[in-house]
Amino acid sequence: MVPRISKVGLLLIAWLLVPACDFVSVEPTGDVPVLSDMQASLDDRDNRFYTAVTVNLPDGSRPPDSIWVELYLATGKLTDSLPTDSVLAAAALADDATGGDILPQDEVYAAKFDSPFPPESGGSVRFEFLAIVAGDTSQETTTLRLVNLRPVILMVTAADSLRLPPEGFFTIDTVRALVDDPDGLIDIREVSFTTLKPDSTLSDGGQPIDLADNGDLDIWGDVTAGDGLYSQIIELNSDNQPGTYVFRFIAKDFAGAVSDTVFHQVNVQ
Repeated sequence: MVPRISKVGLLLIAWLLVPACDFVSVEPTGDVPVLSDMQASLDDRDNRFYTAVTVNLPDGSRPPDSIWVELYLATGKLTDSLPTDSVLAAAALADDATGGDILPQDEVYAAKFDSPFPPESGGSVRFEFLAIVAGDTSQETTTLRLVNLRPVILMVTAADSLRLPPEGFFTIDTVRALVDDPDGLIDIREVSFTTLKPDSTLSDGGQPIDLADNGDLDIWGDVTAGDGLYSQIIELNSDNQPGTYVFRFIAKDFAGAVSDTVFHQVNVQ
C-alpha cells in the first residue's frame, strides 16, 4: 500500500525545491523558443527526478528569460487524494553545468530535484516544460511511469458448492474478483482464472477464462463498469464431473507484472 501524504505537505516540499525564478503562467504564443527532446527519469537510489529539454533558438537570440519544469500527477493511487491539475513540484532549468545540468551552453537545460512522492510509489507523472524568451512562450509535455507495482486480488467471491442439473439444464453461478493496482485501475490489463477439475486435468485445455469489469450484467454478470470488481458467469451441465473444482485467479498489468494467485474451491455434487 502506498503511504499517503497531505496535499499541503506536497506543496510545501515542492516550493522548497524551486530556486528563485519567475514562474509566470503564460499561454504559448509562437514558435520561439522551440522545445524538443524532453527527458525525465527517477533515480530510485535517492528518489530524485532528473529532467532536461533542448531549447532551439534562432542565431543571435538571447537565452530564455525563464525556463522551468512543472510536475503533475497523471495516474496512480495518489490521484485518489491529490489533484492531477495541481503543480506538485517545480524547478528552474539551467544550462550552466549546475543543478543537474551536465554540459554548459549546449542548449540542453536540466534540473534535478527531490521527488515529493514516497519511494516505490506507483502510477505516472506528467512534466510540463515551459520557456519564455522576449515574451514568446513555448510549452511541451512528457510523461514518466514511476516504479511499476503488481496488481493485487483483494477478494474472490463464488459459490462454495453447486449441484449438477438434470440433463438439458444448466446450473449458473457468477464468480467475481475484486482487484486493485497501485498504478491505478487503468493499468490492469486482464483478470482471469483457470479451473482444475476433480480428475486433476484443466478445463478448456488450461486456457484462462477472462473476467470483465464492463458493467455488462447479462453477458458477464458485471454490475458496475470500472469499479475494480471483475465478473464472469459460469455454467455447469449434467456432463460436468462431480467433485472439487479449484479456481486459480490472477491479474496482469500492462507492464506484464502478475498478481499473486488466489484460489477458490467449489464442491460440485
